[in-house]
Amino acid sequence: MKVESFRDLLDWTSGYHQHLSNCFADSAKAHSDKRPQLLLNYLADKEMDLATRVRGFKDVGENKALNTWCTEHIDKHPLMAEAACDDAFTTMDTNQIITEVEKQHELIILLYQNLFERSHPPQMQEMLAEVRDLEKEHAQQMMYGANRLEDI
Repeated sequence: MKVESFRDLLDWTSGYHQHLSNCFADSAKAHSDKRPQLLLNYLADKEMDLATRVRGFKDVGENKALNTWCTEHIDKHPLMAEAACDDAFTTMDTNQIITEVEKQHELIILLYQNLFERSHPPQMQEMLAEVRDLEKEHAQQMMYGANRLEDI
């Protein structure tokens, strides 16, 4: 997917979370251990919810901000390739899964933080901050829930 505008970036981000959700759900079905299965199903639900919430920014955002081009930044800092959804999660333990998910979310948060620091129109900065904060909040909730599972 070619990302040129902020609208495209929201589509990419939403699609990325949806991809992770599908990957986690498929991996949960194939995992042999119950605890990682529970974690992967939990993460799949959270990723799908996040995909829906990010997609919602296109409905409430101003066209001026949504149509703002971000190609200069994307050209210099290419987006992550979609996380491969092979059998890697089916062989990971819960700690490895948590570490990988945390890393994925840190990269997305960093992307929105970098765009926020380089954007000038106030509407654009506001939307970037809102998406960044949503990503941070959801990542924290996911890690909190995942770590709670470890305590059980």
